[in-house]
Amino acid sequence: MTPSVSRPSNRFLVTISDRRWPRVLTTVLLAATLLLVALLLVGWPRLRSTSVHYQLTRLRAEVHELEQQERRLALELERERSPDRLAGQASRLGLEPPGASQIRGEVGR
Repeated sequence: MTPSVSRPSNRFLVTISDRRWPRVLTTVLLAATLLLVALLLVGWPRLRSTSVHYQLTRLRAEVHELEQQERRLALELERERSPDRLAGQASRLGLEPPGASQIRGEVGR
């Protein structure tokens, strides 16, 4: 036995489509679009500002690291240039200061 579907008792009842739905749909879509545009106008600059802030923080950390490296290298350079270290390296290489007989003075100056 098939279930019976009840029909309206009024046989003159006619279904009419709602003529307001296109206007309601348009209004809802327009409101959603306006909300999205407002969020983009407010949120995008804030997002960009936050991104720039993070980049600036990263660059400051990099500058700090490079400054430390520069100080370490300057200190190492000064150590390598010290007269005691240069004299030690010269003696290890067999270099000696010139003797008195090897030094020639220029006459007439």
